[in-house]
Amino acid sequence: MNIPKTTDDFQKEFYLSIDLMDKIGDLRIRQFIDRLDNVMDEIIVNAIIKIFESADRPSTQYTDQKYAGIILNKLKPKTQIDLSTILKSTIENWNKSVKEFPFWLKENYGLESLKNALTEFDAQKLNDIQTEKIKTMKWWLKI
Repeated sequence: MNIPKTTDDFQKEFYLSIDLMDKIGDLRIRQFIDRLDNVMDEIIVNAIIKIFESADRPSTQYTDQKYAGIILNKLKPKTQIDLSTILKSTIENWNKSVKEFPFWLKENYGLESLKNALTEFDAQKLNDIQTEKIKTMKWWLKI
């Protein structure tokens, strides 16, 4: 297992770890997470955003997002990526059971910024799935 130097490296190692869970349990993903201390926050954040955006792995989508959330919770990586951009790209595929994602958004951007972004986003023309997920995000955050 290599320490990721790019977003693509991160995703390859992450998905390989998830795909091996049937054979070796969560050993490899735990080892992967332990090696992320030396990886730049932007690589981690960009890769995790792609995981939350992805609809390419429906059979493992929850597990993918669950472990992405664990990484966010454990490492608390920082980013300057526009909050609205993250919400627009992830809300459709975010699994509502992965509460670590909205809590990481709150930690990174602050409650007021997140509340304002969710209100702005909610005021746009959204489909039913997006509206429901915004409600769930607000519920998790008690806002």
